[in-house]
Formats: sequence, C-alpha cells, structure tokens
Amino acid sequence: MPKIWRILSIDGGGTRGIVAATILASIEKQTGKPISQLFDLIAGTSTGGILALGLTKPNKHGQPEFSAQDLCDLYKREIPKIFSNPQSWWGNLIGPKYRSFAFQQVLEEAFGNYYLHSALCDLLIPCYDIENRSPYIFRSRLAKDHVDHDFHMRDVALAACASPTLFYPVRFPRPRGGKSICLVDGGVFANNPAINALAEVRSLNADESPKCFMVSLGTGKSTLALSNEWISLWGYVQWSRPMLELVMESISESVHEQIQHLLSAADAHHYYRLQMDFPAGTNPAIDNASQSNMQSLDLAAQAYCEDSEKGQELSKICEILLSLNRESKD
Repeated sequence: MPKIWRILSIDGGGTRGIVAATILASIEKQTGKPISQLFDLIAGTSTGGILALGLTKPNKHGQPEFSAQDLCDLYKREIPKIFSNPQSWWGNLIGPKYRSFAFQQVLEEAFGNYYLHSALCDLLIPCYDIENRSPYIFRSRLAKDHVDHDFHMRDVALAACASPTLFYPVRFPRPRGGKSICLVDGGVFANNPAINALAEVRSLNADESPKCFMVSLGTGKSTLALSNEWISLWGYVQWSRPMLELVMESISESVHEQIQHLLSAADAHHYYRLQMDFPAGTNPAIDNASQSNMQSLDLAAQAYCEDSEKGQELSKICEILLSLNRESKD
C-alpha cells in the first residue's frame, strides 16, 4: 500500500500561537499520542515554528520533551516576558518595538543546546534571507545529512519569529564558517506554510504523486471590518501595524484556497483546515501579551475544540491519525 504522508502545518501569529497549541493539546489528549508520532512532517512559521520545534525536541530518553499542553502553559508563562518593555511610539518609528534579550533567554531555557538534526520527525521552518532577498527554509532532513544545514533549535526559533517592526533581524554564522546569514520571520511570504510542506513532500517523491493527509492550523482570524471611512485617511504611520497583520492573514487564506484544490478527497488526498474566528472584544494584535488577552485566546480555543460541529471534525481527524499511525507501523 502506498505511503500516506501525514503533514501538520502551523500558521504564524505571535501570541496567537496559544490557539494552535490548544488545538494540538486536544489532539494529543484524544489520541493518547504525541504529535511527533502522529505526523511525518511538521511545517511551522513564526510562532508555529516554535511549536514545531517544541513538539519535536527530544529529552535524554529520546521522547518528546514537551507535550502540546506544556507549550500552552509555556505561552501563558513566558509570552509576557517576550513582549515586555516596548519602545516608545517614537522609538518604534526608527527601530523594532522590542529587544530580543528576554526572547533569547526563554528559547535558551526551552531548547538548550539541541540541534535541528535531533528533531523527532521532519521539520520545515520558513525564514527570509534579507541580504539575498530569497526564502531560507530550515529542514531537519537536510540537517541530519549536512552539517552546513544544522543549527541550534534556539537560533532557528529566534530567526523564525524575527517579525519586521517587532524584532531585529537575526544574524548567525553558518556551522562551518563562511558568510553569516541574516534572517527575518518567514511570515513575510509563508505565514501559512502548508504549500511549502506539500511542495517538500512532492519533491521527495518526484517519481510519483504522493498521497497526503494534511492538518493545517490557523492561529485565529479577525472578523473586525476596517471601515473605509477611516482607512481612506490613513498614511504610513497608521498603516504600518495593520498592514503586517493584513498581509499575514491574506497569505494564510490564499494558501488555504490553493491547498483545497491541490488536495481533494477525489484524489485520495485529505485536507483539514482548523481556523477559528476571534470572539468580539478580542484584540488580535500578534504582540498583545496582556493576561486578559491570553486568557481570552485560551478560552476561545478551548470553546472551539468543544463546539459540537468543530469537535466532531476534530474527533474525525484524530480517528484518521490513529488509523494512519497503525498503518505506518505495519
């Protein structure tokens, strides 16, 4: 029987990563298995990259160091440290809003000295090389075979989340020396990395059309309309922050439409997109780390998982994953 590739894709979204983490915690609870055993490939952008790395980082026994619930708790505990002490409004006009020191400390504590090659399943994490003006995609598969592609997990996570206007670009040397690379958040071109993951699987199976089962996780979608009455008067300053979030959301939704056509049930492919609308009153800003907002996101994600319609869909996904997990062992 042909192999069915099990693919997990996780969108970017800053603090909103707690939404995807909560859904993943529900999947682990229902299946009784860690995410790294349920999927062959995990693609994650920005905060989705942190989740992908966290779910596949091994402990000293070769088992996942973190469960999805652990990462939910980590988000609640550490996100306020990461998005703390923002620069003044004027300072943010001429530099990033946040320094990276607290972020680096959180990542060092979480990932230690583990390298990308140690991931428990294949990872794909998009970044963007601003000097060469081209995508730079971290692949654990390449890291296992070539030291030039192997980096500390903590550095990969930091680069993956170096969102323009929020953090400085991340520069670090290549493992064997030579010219360093300077990266920013891959959300500038691949906030929804599902299409990158599909391309990766097809490139690994160039001689055939691989069968895929994909679960794509969003980090929430705003339903708040931007009134033309106001935005027609906006200039550079007013557009600078909303534009970042509009670009991210538009990329995610356009990729979703493409994947729907590329992975159809008629072709023995299966695709599920789990994306919730933000409840009224929720601030969707990717750096809103207030206790009330984090709690609101967490509760909204739990309600999404427990909704009768969405809950049935989630249960169906878990049944398929368990079935595919058994087949992969046969």
